[in-house]
Amino acid sequence: MNCSSSEKAIENRSSFFTYGGLVILMFLLAFAIERNLLVITPHIPDNYYPVAKPQAMERASVIPKTKVNIQPLVTKFPPLPDFSVYEQIDQRKAAFIDYMTPIVEYHNQKILGDRNHLEQIAKLIVNRETLSNADKKWLEQLAEKYDVEWQEEDPGAVVIKLARRVDIIPLSLALVQAAKESSWGRSRYAVQANNLFGQWCYDQGCGVVPGERAPDAGHEVKRFKSVSDATRSYIHNLNTHMQYEHLRRIRQNLRIYNQALTGNTLADGLLYYSERRQSYVEEVKSMIQQYRNFQERRAG
Repeated sequence: MNCSSSEKAIENRSSFFTYGGLVILMFLLAFAIERNLLVITPHIPDNYYPVAKPQAMERASVIPKTKVNIQPLVTKFPPLPDFSVYEQIDQRKAAFIDYMTPIVEYHNQKILGDRNHLEQIAKLIVNRETLSNADKKWLEQLAEKYDVEWQEEDPGAVVIKLARRVDIIPLSLALVQAAKESSWGRSRYAVQANNLFGQWCYDQGCGVVPGERAPDAGHEVKRFKSVSDATRSYIHNLNTHMQYEHLRRIRQNLRIYNQALTGNTLADGLLYYSERRQSYVEEVKSMIQQYRNFQERRAG
């Protein structure tokens, strides 16, 4: 699906929200929620999970309203397996998907918890109710976490901006990027640094120095304590970095018009994830289709 035709409409809508002021914001929020146009927390269909629902999600605690869960609750996931032991490609793919799926879904579920609380605060603002100190503090912490400027006198404007950022990354997109960037979990950076998404850092000693790095470059491939930490960082990067604003606008547009979030659609927002630009996007889309076909064969 090509979302370029809706991009101009989203730009216009976003500008209107930004400069409208609190009174107009209240009206728009009230209208959107009343007409079910602003759906912050999506309904998750029963067939959302392509494999069994991960246990980590089933035992995840509800996020308290008085505190932002800046770091997800400690949940033990197994260390990265040695995927090189699988001689059959399909066996390796199945093992990789089954390993990564609970991790991705766990972090998405944590985000949906924050998003649900954000929706409750939006309803309070629509009803012109005064936010409690606890809710205001929670919202301020969430804004800091997602790099949104806090506005003490206009929390509604903060909610509007956060609604675009506090959202999930489709499972298919996360799995495909992890597989692509890590050679199905077998790359040097995956094995040595738990880095399955090709994320960089710029402080000396923060990661693994790439063998192909140019002499005048200073980046390293970031080292993570666990694959779970790497996954959380990857999702947060897509949700906050300026280079992925297009991805977030695509996702917001899908939410407004009550359409499903698909990896194939959001892949159009990954133009700057790789120096290969559009070629990289097309490869990701192709791998998503292969992933779907593979999962269908497994289910059959």
